[in-house]
Amino acid sequence: MLSMYIDDYDWVSVPNTMGMTLHADGGLVGTKPYCASGKYIARMSNYCRHCRYDPQQSGGEQACPFTTLYWSFLSRHVDRFGKNQRMQLQIKNLQRKSDEDMQAIREEENEVRRRAQAGTL
Repeated sequence: MLSMYIDDYDWVSVPNTMGMTLHADGGLVGTKPYCASGKYIARMSNYCRHCRYDPQQSGGEQACPFTTLYWSFLSRHVDRFGKNQRMQLQIKNLQRKSDEDMQAIREEENEVRRRAQAGTL
């Protein structure tokens, strides 16, 4: 990344990148967490082209692990991010999910974590 931009300096890039990706700065540099669903990853890249998972699904056997973990992450931190103006659209989309959808996401999250630990994801 440093070689791509003439105005990219270590002292700027490292804190911004770490702050956004880990939300480690508490929202001081990057005002929202830099997390994405599988749907976003599929739209912005070609990583999902040959993947067996469906980035549109967050629960069930074909659910994309990124999508599952994205919605689970938002639901666990809704109180924290609900006050963030830049997160309002994502929070509203989360609130549209039914109780059954959220239960399926929680169950799939447990399965994703189990498979990741077993090395079968």
